[in-house]
Amino acid sequence: MPDVPVTVIAAIKVKPGTEARALEFLRSVVAPTLQEPGCLAYDLHQSISEPTEFMFYERWTSDEALAAHAASTAPYRLALREQLAELVDERPSVTRWRSC
Repeated sequence: MPDVPVTVIAAIKVKPGTEARALEFLRSVVAPTLQEPGCLAYDLHQSISEPTEFMFYERWTSDEALAAHAASTAPYRLALREQLAELVDERPSVTRWRSC
């Protein structure tokens, strides 16, 4: 479906003891991501009950905008991939949603 907004929920669980480092790093990618074409929202959340769990709530104008984001080689995107590899405790969960 072209030009239909898509929502992404990306859940990330980091290794115990790395929460502060993860939070600082994950916060650093919010502002530049919000500047990407088609990004409507890119909100970072941390679990209240389990501080090793983080979640991004993302809204993109289209599948194409989301695909461009995922394929981006911008320095902050490359750093995100590299840093997450060191911090995550398990593979992140990424689900895509559409409004009904």
